Amino acid sequence: MDENKNKKQANPGAKKPAPPPMTNKKAAPPPMVKGKDSAPAKNENVPKAVLIAREEMAAKQAEQKKAAASGVAPQKAKKPVNPTVKKLAVIIPVIIVMIVGAVLGAMALKKHKPKVKPETVSTTDTRIVVVTDHEGLAVTDAEGLAVTIEPETQIVKETDAAGKAVTDANGEPVTKVVFKEVKVTIPMPVTDKNGEEVTDKNGDVVTTIVEVMQDPNEQTGNVVLGTMAVPITDGKGNTAVDNQGNVFTTIVELTSNPVIVPPAEIQWKAAQGGTQADYFSAIDVCKNGDYIALNVTNSKDGNMAEFKDAAVQTPYTVISKYSDDGNVKWRKAIGSKRGLTTLVDVVVCSDDSFYAIGYGKDIGGQKGLGYYDAVVYKFDKNGNEEWHKIFGTTNVDFFNAGALDNDGNIVCVGSVGTNNKDAAGFNKPANQSAAAIVKFDKGGNVVWKNIVGGNGDSFKDVTVNKQGNIFAVGNFTSGVVFPVVGMTDSGVCKFDSAGKYVDVAVIAGVGNESFTGINTCSDDGIVVVGKSNSSDKDNPKSIFTGELASRGGYDAYIMKFKDSLDVVFAKPFRGQYDDDLVAVVEKEDGSFVATGCSNSSTRDLKGITTRGGDDIVIASFSEKGELTWARSFGGTKDESAYDICLSPKGGYVVAGRTLSKNIDMVGIAQYVNGKSVGVLAKFPE
Repeated sequence: MDENKNKKQANPGAKKPAPPPMTNKKAAPPPMVKGKDSAPAKNENVPKAVLIAREEMAAKQAEQKKAAASGVAPQKAKKPVNPTVKKLAVIIPVIIVMIVGAVLGAMALKKHKPKVKPETVSTTDTRIVVVTDHEGLAVTDAEGLAVTIEPETQIVKETDAAGKAVTDANGEPVTKVVFKEVKVTIPMPVTDKNGEEVTDKNGDVVTTIVEVMQDPNEQTGNVVLGTMAVPITDGKGNTAVDNQGNVFTTIVELTSNPVIVPPAEIQWKAAQGGTQADYFSAIDVCKNGDYIALNVTNSKDGNMAEFKDAAVQTPYTVISKYSDDGNVKWRKAIGSKRGLTTLVDVVVCSDDSFYAIGYGKDIGGQKGLGYYDAVVYKFDKNGNEEWHKIFGTTNVDFFNAGALDNDGNIVCVGSVGTNNKDAAGFNKPANQSAAAIVKFDKGGNVVWKNIVGGNGDSFKDVTVNKQGNIFAVGNFTSGVVFPVVGMTDSGVCKFDSAGKYVDVAVIAGVGNESFTGINTCSDDGIVVVGKSNSSDKDNPKSIFTGELASRGGYDAYIMKFKDSLDVVFAKPFRGQYDDDLVAVVEKEDGSFVATGCSNSSTRDLKGITTRGGDDIVIASFSEKGELTWARSFGGTKDESAYDICLSPKGGYVVAGRTLSKNIDMVGIAQYVNGKSVGVLAKFPE
């Protein structure tokens, strides 16, 4: 609330009174009359108090002279009594008598006054109703505080089963405070005779305004029984939000049970973890249909107990090989006694050997270059290490992803923390990070490297097309690669096969963008996925205008570019809350499958993600980017997806994590205890 609204403000148009005229002349002294002693003339310009003092002094002197002449000692003059004091001496006793009389009278009245029930309600007799969302969770404002309403109250008499008034020991009626029903008007979807929602020619849901009654007396605890909070939508079904992006909701009365999403249709599921935080960071498919999965773990119990005596410090990475039916063939722990080893991407070669990419501290037991170093490992098809190479500076360095070039070499991307060691020679400021791209040959030797951008810039994923051109998607804040529009923008940088920077496709809005997934298309184009909360209007620097503007929290997006970085299509994937896509692959028919997470239940997510919290989401898009279907996988708490791969036998496998152990997670996430476990799930075509 504006603090100035209750303050009186001067009329800005009113004229101020003119100040009194000023003069530089000093005030003239009182006029003097010349005489013997040059004294002032009697009574002329003499203050009255002085005259009175003179008169009193003259009278006193006269009295003293008279007494001296008569031989009688003069009496001490009495101080004259102030008339005001005389009046108070009379009034104060009267007031005291009146007060005593009033008190005695009030006591007498109180003794005989009948008891009366108060007709106003104490502030302690109010009820605060917490506004809840479709999952029964409190809706919060921009400060994270629960949004509440305080219903009006009234006093009613208690009655017994026969409808007679209940009285107390004094025969007085027993009363209680109740809450008045509140009438609200909300837009609700229009349905046909079959109960299906009616849509307009654009496919948007048609809504109509209806009135509902909310009875706060049914609230127990923080939940209003028989009601739920629903988003307020406009005539096109778009969710209304305030200038902070918070969704407006209203309480409606439930007339039927909410739709329950059935368990996900999956071919198999698996989990790895213990009592600490664990997650599957990446997965890739082998030529024979097996899968290599990476699990970053902090546990040495649960189904990680076999590594309790391993010479590795947490967190470390467990590499697993799964068969196409979900059975584990082997597992290997990768780490060291001296520091962490976090591997976040895996790339399988044509002979089923593979690379694992990430970062760590004192990797392989050897003292590192800096605090964290980027690392790439090479393993044979049985998980035996062939070599590993670190890349870094004296600061913090990461590899976030890798991709094979057409000769089987590995291109890694991430960021470096300063300008020395392996990042020296690129004319970058000290102690400022920048995006990094490095190519290693099959033996682990650096073929070339490039450092681009400025502080805060980082590459998140990379791919190589058939022409040998390299595309790295990342997030940028420095303004070095391109002028940033918002706090964090995304972009796709193109490099030639020799690692020379060519161009960038900017993905920017006035809010925040985070695009983290990229892959090559069969036509040598590229496809990227990510999220944005930008909702811009008539901003030539932003792509998030019109239909691409965010409509509630973060919206997810899929975009395709040509080899030239010209945009082929850009499509949103959205609900009313936060949605994200993190990884994408192209299918043989040119369509796409992407994975991410969402806690929305409207628009593209209608009837898909209402289990609770964030659910893992899998979405299929046509070759033109149109959504063809979407599915979800989760429990009542949060799930996240990090990677997806296609199976040569049909279907696809998603890697991620879960905090749930019910619904879709029953039987696999038994070690969840407030921290996550890694989860894999294979979905049919």
